[in-house]
Amino acid sequence: MIRKLFYLIFSLIFLAFSFITYDLINLDTKFVNRSTVHIDVKNLSSKYTKQLFTKLRLYYLQSYKLLNEEKYLNRWGIESINERNLLQQEILIPSIKKNFSEQLYEISEYEVSNNWFRSHGNNFSTRFSSINLINDSNANKIKLNWIYEPQNELDYVANVQANPIFFNGSIFTPNSQNEILSLDAVTGDENWKFKVKDGIAAKRGLIIYNFKNKPLLFFTNNRGLLFSLDAKSGKLIKDFGNNGTVKIGVTPVPPAIYKDNLILVDTDSNLIVVDIASGKIRWKYKVKDEKKSLLFPNFPKGSPWGGFSLDDKRGLIFFTTGNPEYWHVGTDRPGDNLYANSVVAFDLNEKKIKWHFQEISHDLWNLDLAAAPILTTIKKNNQNIDVVVAVSKLGNTLILDRESGRSLFDIKKILAPTSNVPGEKTSPYQLDITLPEPVCRNKLSKDELTNLPYIDKAKINKIFEESELGFPNPPKIGIKNINIAGCVRWAGSSVDTEKNILYVSTDQMPRLVSIIENNFWKGTYTHKWELFLDAKNFPAIKPPWGSIVALNLNSGKILWKVPFGEYSELTKLGIAKTGTYNRSGITATKGNLIFASGTKDNKFVILDSSNGNELWSFTMSHAGSAPPLTYEINGKQYVIVPAFEDGGRKIYSFSLE
Repeated sequence: MIRKLFYLIFSLIFLAFSFITYDLINLDTKFVNRSTVHIDVKNLSSKYTKQLFTKLRLYYLQSYKLLNEEKYLNRWGIESINERNLLQQEILIPSIKKNFSEQLYEISEYEVSNNWFRSHGNNFSTRFSSINLINDSNANKIKLNWIYEPQNELDYVANVQANPIFFNGSIFTPNSQNEILSLDAVTGDENWKFKVKDGIAAKRGLIIYNFKNKPLLFFTNNRGLLFSLDAKSGKLIKDFGNNGTVKIGVTPVPPAIYKDNLILVDTDSNLIVVDIASGKIRWKYKVKDEKKSLLFPNFPKGSPWGGFSLDDKRGLIFFTTGNPEYWHVGTDRPGDNLYANSVVAFDLNEKKIKWHFQEISHDLWNLDLAAAPILTTIKKNNQNIDVVVAVSKLGNTLILDRESGRSLFDIKKILAPTSNVPGEKTSPYQLDITLPEPVCRNKLSKDELTNLPYIDKAKINKIFEESELGFPNPPKIGIKNINIAGCVRWAGSSVDTEKNILYVSTDQMPRLVSIIENNFWKGTYTHKWELFLDAKNFPAIKPPWGSIVALNLNSGKILWKVPFGEYSELTKLGIAKTGTYNRSGITATKGNLIFASGTKDNKFVILDSSNGNELWSFTMSHAGSAPPLTYEINGKQYVIVPAFEDGGRKIYSFSLE
């Protein structure tokens, strides 16, 4: 018995050794430099286990060097600046001039007339309402209608970032108590509530679908379950999967529906198609263009977590993807890292990727595309063209032909700097987009440093002078990188589909990123970062730090830009409205209005969409957590604002007197 056990252990060790050796001999060194650790060894309880992992890793590296010395030295060397400078300095990518996508949709199809059946309003994610009973002439007369707050005192779950939806007189929404609610849309009274016992439910929203005259509600939780509820009763659909749930993997955003199928994308970059009636998984597709060794993936992230939009006439689903890895070190993932940081068009009938557009190659700045793309029609060369619009954390607005993925504006590729991190191979080129005009500043100059009256200007100037500007400059060892993070987050934008104007909420938070040696994995590198702040902990750049911007999609020109949110402390000092960090998104309407919330001052505001002037405001107990919802019942327009940020529990309803 002991001998058999010995043989078994020996066999397992030999097998593991064989796998490692196979990796070392046959695969590129891109799988070796583990600057970003995917096994969370820091949380291992035993120091001996930690020591074992360290020794195994060192053995791996030493063995690789022994077996592949030339490749090892090449992989771990510093990329040559001189070789990079031999390349062409600029490459022009001309805009599409002909063979535009045919216009298949009427303008009215992009608008949300009343039923707001998914969290972005409709399949096109325009979040633009055609209801105009509340408009620029009477918005100042809007009043609080009701407040919903759960009576139970359950443990606080998390910030819920879901836009409520509306269908046939009822509101459907998750709350901060991990419940799915159905509320009477006029009174706010509970129709029913469904408690999700495990995980955070519907954090990014829900979708309702009238399947064979039976309205069904679908959502996911962060434990990898897809739920199907009867929208009238709030009961699980027992014939769907396992008594109303299907195990599919973690899917942060609600599904889309195409030909009675649920379309989802999970955090492992799988596109999953589920039968709407049975819950049966019909097929899957791996979106991520990665190569794997037996031990390590090329990159762990790059998932489509921002949301997606559906062109049902073409059978195309469009989604944006995250960065290949959060860390600012990419030595273990050389190359472009497709399809991270991209807009992707997927053909649901052909079951393949139709095209992709990558904004940032080999992302080292955490500048992913966090918001769902928007489908609309714009005018170019006197022709109406179906397009995809995506706004990025870098502040770029990508306007792409829906059939080909080509930009409707010229784009330049500029030669990008190299890194001084051993083994880091930066992308030779990065995009430099000047039109459409950036909705955020992404190139910082000394003139843009804060000039508030109380600041220590010399200290801030010194930090700036000793640092390097961010994108396209990669973070380096020994030099702080000023990275202006954020700009446009998951909540995205709203498009006036008649005027072809994009309204987007933005914020600007400068960070100082440093590359340092990894204390645990010796010989490799990791990052640390801190916000670049003044003495009062406000951003060390000039306001506005949060804005709402109007962009003409036809011309690519910014029409107006206004601060969004204010800090009372600065207002008391006589400093004009600066704008604040914000994350909840906005909703525009045909009444020439923008409904907006999510700022640090906890306000819900109504703006004139023609110029950005504030028409009305209301201070809530907490910041708005998702874009407002609007609908009409019996000739009366309502606006719903969820306020689940920072521990909030309330839902607010507003209407005209």
